[in-house]
Amino acid sequence: MMHKAQILRQVNDKDSWQSLVRISSLDGELFLHSAYPTLADESVFFGPDTYRFARAIRAAVTARQPSVCRAVDIGCGAGPGAVMLAKAYPKAEVFGVDINHAALRLTAINARLANVNVIACHSDLLKNIQGDFDLIVSNPPYLVDQFKRKYRHGGGSLGSELSVAIVDASCERLAPGGTLILYTGSAIINGQDLFYEEIKKKLAQSTLLWTYEEVDPDVFGEELETEFYAHADRIAAVVLTISRL
Repeated sequence: MMHKAQILRQVNDKDSWQSLVRISSLDGELFLHSAYPTLADESVFFGPDTYRFARAIRAAVTARQPSVCRAVDIGCGAGPGAVMLAKAYPKAEVFGVDINHAALRLTAINARLANVNVIACHSDLLKNIQGDFDLIVSNPPYLVDQFKRKYRHGGGSLGSELSVAIVDASCERLAPGGTLILYTGSAIINGQDLFYEEIKKKLAQSTLLWTYEEVDPDVFGEELETEFYAHADRIAAVVLTISRL
């Protein structure tokens, strides 16, 4: 049965079996996600970034005053962001969107495990869903992956292309009083945060309110040994918050 469900496979000697999923706990819930090592293109990652992302969401929910009727987690992965939103706002319409079919399957399963309503929807950013949102959250891939695997590759020369695209798409779809919470990573080169500088320039003439916080100064240090980050000082984990009045 587990083999048919594609969560178990036989290893080379045919006498042993290997689980294709692991279970992690977060916010009082259990989440199925891809087993280590996450090598496949449609792997669904769950790790330290997930927990930092969850802290950012928790802080935003605690601080938020306006009600939330519609919310979405862009690039939902295993669904931790969407599940947290659905728990915080049980009357809201909550979407989890991704281009990874395996991620959407796990989001639907994990939402059922948590006994919350999440609409798992295949969408490149927000292209396949309509309307504005009171709360948008996202924890996209932000590294440069030589194999361009969906769960890991952020695009562009330093991995920030997808994060910038999420900012663009979200700013167009924030309802009045709406907020975007983006947890991502940024390459620091010669002391300069390149993602911050791009966002600062992009929002300079905007009426949107925004804050930017470095929440971990040094993540994925091993990436600095690759050709893509040869000139980087470090990779920082950051949280960008954008709100529409």
